[in-house]
Amino acid sequence: MTNAEINIFFQTVAILAALLLLGTFLRAKVKLFQTLFLPACVIGGVIGLILGPRVLGLLPISEEIMTTASNLPGRLFGVIIAALPMCAQKLKKEDLMNQTDGVQLGIIITLISALQFVVGFAVNVVSNAMGLELYDGYGAEMMLGFCGGHGTASTIGTNFQNLGMDYWELAQGCGMTFATLGMVGGILAGIYIINRYARKGLTNYVTNPKDLPREMKTGLYSEPEECPSAGRQTTAGGSIDTLGLHFALIMFAVGAGYLISRLIKTYQIPLLIYMADWFWMLIAMYIIWPVIRLLGWDKYFDPSIKSKIQGCCTDFVVASAIMSMPISMVLELWLPILVSAVLGFLVTVPVVLILCRHYMHEDWVEKSMGPIGMLTGDFITGVLLTRMLDPDFKSTAMGDFSIAYSLNTFYCVVLAAVIFPYVVNNGAFSAMLFVGSHAVVLAILMVVFGRITRNKKRTA
Repeated sequence: MTNAEINIFFQTVAILAALLLLGTFLRAKVKLFQTLFLPACVIGGVIGLILGPRVLGLLPISEEIMTTASNLPGRLFGVIIAALPMCAQKLKKEDLMNQTDGVQLGIIITLISALQFVVGFAVNVVSNAMGLELYDGYGAEMMLGFCGGHGTASTIGTNFQNLGMDYWELAQGCGMTFATLGMVGGILAGIYIINRYARKGLTNYVTNPKDLPREMKTGLYSEPEECPSAGRQTTAGGSIDTLGLHFALIMFAVGAGYLISRLIKTYQIPLLIYMADWFWMLIAMYIIWPVIRLLGWDKYFDPSIKSKIQGCCTDFVVASAIMSMPISMVLELWLPILVSAVLGFLVTVPVVLILCRHYMHEDWVEKSMGPIGMLTGDFITGVLLTRMLDPDFKSTAMGDFSIAYSLNTFYCVVLAAVIFPYVVNNGAFSAMLFVGSHAVVLAILMVVFGRITRNKKRTA
């Protein structure tokens, strides 16, 4: 990078920082934002979009800064994804099989993830048949926006950009639109369901879900003694800062991922050449972390600190991706986006409630909230809705949801790496059949696993 490019980068980060500060202030003060539980990064990003050069043009933001902002999410996502396996504990098979509701919930979430992919590609196929102008790769945006939120949606552009598609920025804008629609719609749907079921007496741990802690509404702790710990300090001063140690390991995996990707492209290895750089960063950490654990160095790394690094990167990813959305081009696709979003909610919210009621052995309403939040927003949204029904974590809903999220993450990460080159090379119809076959297999697995666990409960 030249000196001028470095200056542009820091100017971009400074603007994003100002938007995040503004978003934090507004979340703490504006009742509407508290009711919708909108993150500060979404609020700040939307303000940057509206006041920026792509809408009102009131902020003196150059096109170089907007270009940097649109490219930043894909790069920072590598940091987020590379950190996923870090600090992971070895999961024993017998422990996993004892958490039958958690495993079944994971199957249900993964099934609906596949159905969301099917919906997106089906809209692409039907739109093209009707003569509507829709870019060829459209289809994965709704799922990655709904199931993963803004952080995952921000990678759509990078995936298409790596494949040489000139519509990458539009695709990223569509993904961020779905993420916003999903988060707002999912929270509103979740709150409606919670209030309705609470009035019917179907909830087991709350009678008034509106009684939430103040910090969950404002996003800020009002008293210092209320603030939880951000993590365990594992290094002494004078050597390396604990945060620096964790960040260094993550960036080591990022660098290793770039190296693996470069070697694959240099030797033109079939199929693997289409995989995005972030996928190899994830693979690199899957190799590095077991070595760290084997050497006994895992005690120097804390999962809470790792999560804070991921959270910080996610805030900047979301704000930059929303601020740089090509809003005029996205609005031209309002009809397929609207149809995809409506169908996405229909295959998500009602289906989660039906399947959880049928397959969960206890507290099915509480256990349905995590999947609804996650499949329309992100993991934090799922935690938020679960906490509304089980504020003191008296049920196993949060533990089962965490297991389900972990199982689903592996599937979605692999499929997200595969689906973009697949749809570019084979078309939307073939992609629809590809993920549709996954949905069929997962549905069969759900039914079989449900019968096995039900029989075990009866004989126990």
